[in-house]
Amino acid sequence: MSIRGQLRHLFRRFTWNADVRRVYKQREYIEAYSWHTDVRVVRDPHEAVGGMWEEIGKLQFYFLLRMGLRPADRLLDLGCGTLRGGRHFIRYLESGRYTGIDISERAIASAHLLVETEGLEAQRPRLLVSRNRDLKFEEFAGETFDVLLAQSVFTHLRPEHIEECFQHVSSIMHPASTFYFTYAEAPEFTQTRVEGFRYPRHFFQDMADRYKFRLADHSADYPHPRGQRMAALRLKPAT
Repeated sequence: MSIRGQLRHLFRRFTWNADVRRVYKQREYIEAYSWHTDVRVVRDPHEAVGGMWEEIGKLQFYFLLRMGLRPADRLLDLGCGTLRGGRHFIRYLESGRYTGIDISERAIASAHLLVETEGLEAQRPRLLVSRNRDLKFEEFAGETFDVLLAQSVFTHLRPEHIEECFQHVSSIMHPASTFYFTYAEAPEFTQTRVEGFRYPRHFFQDMADRYKFRLADHSADYPHPRGQRMAALRLKPAT
């Protein structure tokens, strides 16, 4: 690329980054993040969910297999995006056992297209846009899931959003359910980008204690190429 071309590229990138920061300042965070994701999906459905499409998609799938995922299990893929991992789960699970939800309408539209392109319609995956853009799980009232997964979700959420999840997720779990989630670790809470956050492990332990979960670390079983940690929540037995 010529020097002039490089300068044009840098200018476009600078302008885009400035536009993104402006949107996050002007809008409520979840609304801004939804918009941001929509734009990235239009540009590239694979890169919009963090890239490494094959590597991280298979990593999620084989991890849950090792954890005991069975074809008959009901799986909720929270923040399913454009089905980086979802496509593998849909193919493996029995028909109608996969549910994916995301705040991005563009991501879910891309997910529907992928299901058609890869011939997965017979598996009847349920793909939902989170209309309320919250983590109260009201769209699943009366349902429970055997396995729940949030890959690269808490890395983009603020503390109050994660607490909302911990507060309400038990409503869609039964005594044998497991909720797996990844997070980016740091000694203390750190915001790394307008939509990037790192947390200390004790943050999740405190939340687990507050909302009566047992927290387990599965990071040794989950060699994430960018160093994300994997943890699991299970309901504490009733006393």
